Formats: sequence, structure tokens, C-alpha cells
Amino acid sequence: MTKTRRCAGLVALTFVAAAVMLIAAGCGGGDGGGQPAATGSVSGTISYAASGDPLGGIRVSIGGISTTTSANGQFTLNGVPAGQQVLQVQADQARDLAVPPGVPLAVNVTAGQTTQLPPILMVDDVDSPPAPPS
Repeated sequence: MTKTRRCAGLVALTFVAAAVMLIAAGCGGGDGGGQPAATGSVSGTISYAASGDPLGGIRVSIGGISTTTSANGQFTLNGVPAGQQVLQVQADQARDLAVPPGVPLAVNVTAGQTTQLPPILMVDDVDSPPAPPS
């Protein structure tokens, strides 16, 4: 009787161990085998539209990845997930700058490559819309 109990306990322990291994193997984020997500980089330059001067200290981000432009207005975001992404550009409120309305900031990121954006121009942020032409 003792031999049967030990054997049943060993079989149950084997099943538990196998279940834990299967669960652990499936914990890769659901990307088909625990492979790292495909990522790329995004680079660009931000300037002031009125003068063409580069703008340092502008915050740029895609999702949870962010950086600040250098003194020459350049930035690079690394580790950006591949696919269609939206670039966010934000100056601190004291600078009163904005990306003009209607400027698309959609970025198609290719895995393993750097997507070079065309220059991004910021303008003075105006709280009220311009008057219509007369």
C-alpha cells in the first residue's frame, strides 16, 4: 500500500512540474515563442519655422520611449516597436511653441532600421484661430 502511494505521489509531482514548465514557456508576451519584439529607430530635427533656427530642449516621444532634442535640434528614439507609430512633439509651456495643426506625425518604423524624418517645424502657439480672409 505504501509503494502505491509513493508512485501516485511521484506521478502527481511529475504532472505539476510539466504544467509549470508549459506555463513558463508561454510567458513570452504572446509573440510566438518569447522572441524579442522587432524594433527600429526614429531620427529627425526640429526647427523654429520663422527663422529656421534649431530648437533644443523639445520633448519627442513615441509611446513610452522619449528623448529631448539636442542643442542643434536633433533627436533619435531607439527601441521603437516596428509598424505605424505616432510621434508626439511637445515644448514646455513657457516657450509657447507647437507643431502646426494638420502636420502628420505618423511614422512607419521598420525593424532593424532608422527612419529619418523630414524636418519638423514648430510655430508660435496661438490660442485663437486666425481671422478668416475678408
